[in-house]
Amino acid sequence: MTHQNSHLDRFSIESILRDMRYAPLTVCLILIAVASVTASPWSRVKTSVAKRFGQDNAGASQWTEERQLEPYLIRSEFPLGDIQDLVQDLGDLQVDLESMLRLECEPRPIQIYLFSSKRTYDQYLRIRVPEGVNRQALYVPGTDAGRVYAYRQRELEIDVRHETTHALLHNALPYVPIWIDEGLAEYFEIPAPSRSKGHRHRKELRDAIRYLRWKPNVEALEGKRKLMDMDANDYRDAWGIVHFLMHGPAEAREALFVYFDEIQSGAAPTPLSQHLRERIPNLNQAIIDHLKQ
Repeated sequence: MTHQNSHLDRFSIESILRDMRYAPLTVCLILIAVASVTASPWSRVKTSVAKRFGQDNAGASQWTEERQLEPYLIRSEFPLGDIQDLVQDLGDLQVDLESMLRLECEPRPIQIYLFSSKRTYDQYLRIRVPEGVNRQALYVPGTDAGRVYAYRQRELEIDVRHETTHALLHNALPYVPIWIDEGLAEYFEIPAPSRSKGHRHRKELRDAIRYLRWKPNVEALEGKRKLMDMDANDYRDAWGIVHFLMHGPAEAREALFVYFDEIQSGAAPTPLSQHLRERIPNLNQAIIDHLKQ
């Protein structure tokens, strides 16, 4: 449930460092993010923070700023004003996700820990989540609250949006299949104005279609059961299918809504691929045509 992209295609030090995040963990990992400084419609400030969000106050003196913006409790080693646009985006992200996916997130608390450097991030995690030390960001579910950890670096905003999407999805659904969990997180990881045409996966898939005769395989993605089963191309392909669901024909969105309804019912859902093929007989070509636009 973490962010992965086909960065290896970019052959850069930055992409290699970022992909270190995706080493498999024995815990379910998702990162959650930052909230808004200003009083916005989505920020309903609550009292009794310690009671509501648990008592993980070890190292409290290290936090430069703490802020509660429901459903987030943010503890940061640097001023949140430095990332004000991102903080505001997180409230909008929940609204976008709920409206676009026809879901409603439960008000389960999410604690967000933002570190000023990898050094302090690693120090904190070595005690609490040693499996996550080599990851760039992570989410750890808990019985009282989900806890998110990330440190300040060039791609913090992408990381935060991506991992926050995971948290919101798991606040809205009893479970989320790994491929669609990652595909949706890839989709929502960039600001709303860029989601339709601005993601790097768009060019990657166009090139794959043109030069590699790429074809979608929804069934293969559905066969992924664990995070360790997902490689960089799987994340790219999952994004492509999600983009088709979000911006393709109405029948695709209808299939997704029905699929989510089945998950929420508690019964074993019909595979999304089956819902899609029932409504879009030439599904693979429809996806290719959509992504080539």
